[in-house]
Amino acid sequence: MRKEEKQFNEVLLSWLEEIKMMRAPSTYVKYYRMSCKYIIPYFQGECVQDVSIERLKEYREILFQMEAEGLLSEGSIRCMIMIVNAVMNDAYQRRLIGREVHILPGLKKQKNVVQVYSEEEQQTLEAYMKRHINITTVGIYLCLYTGLRLGEICALKWENMNTEEGFIHVKYTTQRLSRTSRAWETAGVKGNLNGFVPNLPRASDTAPGPHSNLIITAPKSNSSNRLVPVPSFLLPYIREYEKKSKPEQFFLSGDAQLPMEPRTFQYQYRRYTMAAGVRYLNFHSLRHTFATRCITIGMDPKTLSEILGHSDIKITMDYYFHSTMEYKKYHIERLKAALQKRNREKAEQRGQEELPEQEEIREREADE
Repeated sequence: MRKEEKQFNEVLLSWLEEIKMMRAPSTYVKYYRMSCKYIIPYFQGECVQDVSIERLKEYREILFQMEAEGLLSEGSIRCMIMIVNAVMNDAYQRRLIGREVHILPGLKKQKNVVQVYSEEEQQTLEAYMKRHINITTVGIYLCLYTGLRLGEICALKWENMNTEEGFIHVKYTTQRLSRTSRAWETAGVKGNLNGFVPNLPRASDTAPGPHSNLIITAPKSNSSNRLVPVPSFLLPYIREYEKKSKPEQFFLSGDAQLPMEPRTFQYQYRRYTMAAGVRYLNFHSLRHTFATRCITIGMDPKTLSEILGHSDIKITMDYYFHSTMEYKKYHIERLKAALQKRNREKAEQRGQEELPEQEEIREREADE
């Protein structure tokens, strides 16, 4: 006799319900939208007991075909296969199926290469911003010297900045998410509310879009809730704006309810790079540039990892350190200098060893 029959999509929706408060809102909405568009239609009407490895492989082949047609990215395929595997594992844990059933993505693991600014480009950008100091350029400066994420700088409030001690408390992040009525409802967000963090300004009440909401949440992870030191050279600029601001106001927008739209700040950052005559790299490249500079000057990875809000040093070193051409050239030159120094030391050592022998020869010759 078959076990209790459950449709695959029933188990999928149950799994989404279980994980909704364990994932970031953006992650949950992404999972939900992918499920609705690419998973639920495929498994419509199928019992989870009938989903075999062969069936999952057929599904994977369809995803590969969509990738070949430019309709899906590798990252999306990995995510959907992860969801399907999680649903099958949930079914196994609930004893709806008698054995574990899962498939591998079947994709080569590739690491996205994020570009960073060269030292010359950074100096050029900084020189331009220094000549055009305003709250936006100070915000860009902060990200370049603290590694703050785009959502974190936009959600930063004056009450989270300690200009006397010189540090920032990263407590919140903001982002605009696509609004899917069912997804928002199951995610715990009712209407325009940002219901993930209590006692937050209801930003999305004042900035709803036709298809999205601006929400404020806790940072990406527990380790992202952190204290970040601010370089002393930036503090005078920050204090000037602090005098005109109230603690409850957002740092960039100056509003007590509405943070700056991340897309707006990114657009302003782009304008400044173009005006400075520097190539445009996406906003996240500021964070990668900061990390690369820190490692280059000798900051220990553990300290850098805590500043960036990473839970693992490996993330910092694998994904945030980019060895620039200047850094490579510097070490190549150091190699030559080190070899020359070693050869000189060896020559001096040989000279010191030969000196007693030469003196002994001279003494024998004098005796004769």
